[in-house]
Amino acid sequence: MTATAIASRRDGRGVLRPGAATASAVGGGSHAVAGPGLPVVVLAAAVLAADGVLLLVGSAALRLRGEPVTVADADVVIEPGAQNVRCLHSALAGVALRRRDVPPPHRLAGLPIVTVATSYGRVDCLLERGRRDWEQLRQGAGPVAVADVNVLVASADDAWALRSRFKE
Repeated sequence: MTATAIASRRDGRGVLRPGAATASAVGGGSHAVAGPGLPVVVLAAAVLAADGVLLLVGSAALRLRGEPVTVADADVVIEPGAQNVRCLHSALAGVALRRRDVPPPHRLAGLPIVTVATSYGRVDCLLERGRRDWEQLRQGAGPVAVADVNVLVASADDAWALRSRFKE
């Protein structure tokens, strides 16, 4: 699924048209379904997932896991490694409203967080969190189909734990 194909599924307000996409979780005994009310910013994760190795955390992950939360942005972590940083850079550059806001790969590798504005909404790349917690987050995560793309989504327990540690 391409970014263009995913983008064509939303209406003028940035909400998916009825029947345009569904999301369902598999694995870990969890099952979450998000229908037409799926926040468009979640599609940013689908676009990035199609291009690289990432794991969705934060409120978007909680929403896809069936939790009644408001989603303002997409928080993602990537699997540590130089190749994954290059993939993330390429994917972000492809969806960023201002390509110059995406640091080059050699800078991305050492930054704690990078925020990029996309046509889908804000994406926060929690790079330090990925370097520190990838293995733990990956163990509880499972794929969720979003607009025909499998997005690796943190477990609700892990997403709530991160949220309680970093949100006030």
